[in-house]
Amino acid sequence: MSVSVSGDNKIIVRCSWETPLSKIEDFLASKERWIDKIVTRNAERLAVNDDVVERKCVYLDGRKLPLVISDKNLITSEAVYVKKLENIQKLFTDACTADFMKNVEEISKLTMITPNSVNIRKYTGRWGCCDGRNNLYFNYMVFMLPPYIRRYIIVHELCHVICHNHSPAFWKLVSDYVPDYKSVKKQLAAFDFLTTLY
Repeated sequence: MSVSVSGDNKIIVRCSWETPLSKIEDFLASKERWIDKIVTRNAERLAVNDDVVERKCVYLDGRKLPLVISDKNLITSEAVYVKKLENIQKLFTDACTADFMKNVEEISKLTMITPNSVNIRKYTGRWGCCDGRNNLYFNYMVFMLPPYIRRYIIVHELCHVICHNHSPAFWKLVSDYVPDYKSVKKQLAAFDFLTTLY
């Protein structure tokens, strides 16, 4: 049995279907202090990002920019303009994919790890994945993240080409290219709420 708390404070318990409700409640009671700590920390993060949650601002490269509903779809250094919120994915994908692909290629050369393909798509609750054929998929919202966090995500998924799990060998490989990955991973958690917004 396990429990997790999402960035937007959804509490998820994973257990077998046969597990009695009383056992689940006891388990949650035993984790109450930990859950409260995470929920409080997430609430503080979300409060800092009220303007993003309310869709008044949007992140680009880790910077908040005003999100303006207008008659155009355009990213400038002052604001992100969209005709409607549904246009954010296409706008970000069109504007940022080419540079991102160059970045993936550079890191691939550095690590000497070559994926079968690299794709951009929308995910809810994840930043990227590597499938069994070594195709990499990245959430278009990586464009919202600071470049150093985006780099960690690229390295993370490239390392899955070599190691399709989260074993000590996998994390050792990640640490070869992102020595402070534990710190970066914690900082990434502050942005997890984005994957449920758009």
